[in-house]
Amino acid sequence: MGKTVANKLLILLYFVVSALILEAVTFYLLDLGGMPDYFWYDFAIIFFIALLIYAIPNYTAQFAVSCVVLGIQIVLIYTNYSLTMIYGDLFSFDMFNLMGEAVNAVTTNFIYFSILCSLITLYMVIVILGTLLLKYVKRDKVDAKQHYSSLMVILLVVMQVFSLGIIAYDRYKVNNDVSLQDSDYYTSDAFLMNSTLLKKSSYSKFGTYGYYTNLLFSLVAQKDQEVINATISYFNNGNMYDGTFVDSENNEVVSNKVFGIDEGNNVVVIMMESLEWFAFGDGNYDNSFSNFSYELTPNIYSLVYDNSLIGTNFFAKSKTNISESYAILGMYPIGETLKDVVKDEDVDSNILGYSMPNVLQEMGYTTNYVHSNVISFYNRDDSHNYLGFDNVIGKDNLTDSNGEKVYTGKELNWDNWAPEEDFVNNAMEYIIPSDYEENPFYTFYLNVSSHGAYTESANQNDGDALRYYDYVMYGKENCVQDDDGNWQLDDEAKRDNPDYYTEWYSNVVNKFSETDPSLITQLVYYECGAIGLDSAIGAIVNNLKNTYYNNGESLYDNTTIVLFSDHYAYYDNLSSRFKRGINESGVEDIEVNTIPLIISSPGLRSLVSNSTTSLDYIINDRFSSAYDIIPTLFDLLGITFNENFYVGHSLFRPADYVYVDKFGNRDMVVYYSNTGGIFSKDIYTYDLTHFNYVDEEYENLTKYFISESYNVIQKINYLNILNKYNLYNNVNLK
Repeated sequence: MGKTVANKLLILLYFVVSALILEAVTFYLLDLGGMPDYFWYDFAIIFFIALLIYAIPNYTAQFAVSCVVLGIQIVLIYTNYSLTMIYGDLFSFDMFNLMGEAVNAVTTNFIYFSILCSLITLYMVIVILGTLLLKYVKRDKVDAKQHYSSLMVILLVVMQVFSLGIIAYDRYKVNNDVSLQDSDYYTSDAFLMNSTLLKKSSYSKFGTYGYYTNLLFSLVAQKDQEVINATISYFNNGNMYDGTFVDSENNEVVSNKVFGIDEGNNVVVIMMESLEWFAFGDGNYDNSFSNFSYELTPNIYSLVYDNSLIGTNFFAKSKTNISESYAILGMYPIGETLKDVVKDEDVDSNILGYSMPNVLQEMGYTTNYVHSNVISFYNRDDSHNYLGFDNVIGKDNLTDSNGEKVYTGKELNWDNWAPEEDFVNNAMEYIIPSDYEENPFYTFYLNVSSHGAYTESANQNDGDALRYYDYVMYGKENCVQDDDGNWQLDDEAKRDNPDYYTEWYSNVVNKFSETDPSLITQLVYYECGAIGLDSAIGAIVNNLKNTYYNNGESLYDNTTIVLFSDHYAYYDNLSSRFKRGINESGVEDIEVNTIPLIISSPGLRSLVSNSTTSLDYIINDRFSSAYDIIPTLFDLLGITFNENFYVGHSLFRPADYVYVDKFGNRDMVVYYSNTGGIFSKDIYTYDLTHFNYVDEEYENLTKYFISESYNVIQKINYLNILNKYNLYNNVNLK
């Protein structure tokens, strides 16, 4: 019997050692150091799993289960490495809900073959050595009952109590060192143990097994009355913003002078897939916003120069569904998906009352969501009606005047995107509802054709790539449009003749023909998507301008329009190659992640026309993000709101922390990304311990950066608790 115990312990030891080796590999690849800070917590969980395997009454079954668990660990290593390289993210359980979308969107440039091959080799070595060990222990011929001898059971129970004791003790010690209501909670290990807001920092503290155990505890955690009371108090004591703020220099309340200038306006928000400022330019990029061009994107050009506001430091480090959530909800439920939050069976009412469409719906607005991809993508068909949209429209449920579906069959497949202008014209009744005379409207429109990858194979079914390829290279004057709306070069003799190239294409060729020639073709496909979106925006704006109220005013003169990008063009590393000449993911690069924001409204046009500026547009250089869209719109529309429900602030409101540098007074605004750390205009961190600076002079701003980061993290944490515990009926939205 002693030999059987020894053999089973050998398999247990094989699993524990293998798991620790893989843990060391994980920490090396993720650049987290040697081993987790709470090593014994991580080790105890590994040992707990090993003891569960130990209890299996068969050597072969023990070995097979060990290989499965270690295989899962290998998959997590590669997944977390890939997510870190692409987004700066780590895998969490909520991602299972989006697995289908991830499979559709993946391309080979997201596959790190050398790392994948190395991990497979390492796993095979572990399996081969384990097979030799199994062959050795199987010489011990014992039946199932002998695996459960009294000695075996006693040993198992003692060791399991020991491992569970370490786990329980560490959790108790960490969680009882600080309370949610303590001011230093957000600097504590308790916060990292119970939250996924600082994923990489939490991972480095608790390790692979500890990190995912913490996520499981978070999922099954019961309601804590102290936490509930603190959350209710936080929201009920939030500042009600009404366009006024305290001028710290003079200690007096002042108005921002924009509150309510668009009161009662229609609202059209357009989220632009992967769009960059250089998509609207002449093919150059100098980060000065002096290269706007009418040549390829005339509608966005005209909108900018019609006294719009442009955010020159608008920033994103998030995936499409998350940026969308920021602009619709003001936050994203960390560790969950919108579908999980809004479909809670315990809540009868429309729970997310603070979302933009819900707030406007209560004010009598017609609210529509329109997306030129299938609406089931990211579960929008399940979630968005709960967000307050009267209609949620995509390619798969868009119908014509006869009730027939406009798009069917292969037209609904991934990468088989319709031309954006055609889709918008087909969906115009939802973008500009027919009851505009009785009710103002709020429309959220998201395009898809500028989504990567930007290669020929990926664009062979893309309507805008087929329609505008020659248009991008040769311009409208050298092309003719066929009956399907596709632009083709009117004379093949002009092809490959630089005399007929557009200025945009000539500049791109001059810039990249020697250094990165493959980028030129990718940029052409990318620009096709940008032109398709520009044409769609032109269709919307023209319809607004040519639709009139009974009093003779056009809808355009009563509509606030917001255009913003969800993230930079990370497919094929296109943005980092164009902007910085580097073929890297840009996870920590602040410049690469700076993208377009344009706000056009009657109120802003009036402000610009009455000002002394020499520009035909307003520059707002405040560091901002999609978090700020709802507060900014509420400000313009004159809607008083509880600031604690929204992570961001209005662009017209000074930040809580103001500092002085060589540029004068600056706002300290931070952006929390659940796919890549915390950013300001000049500082980046993934853990609030290690910092990257755009310039060394900004090191002295670290204390302001940390303070504002804690404010944002606190707000997001309370919003997560609000969503998790369904406390909507206990807090004051207004």
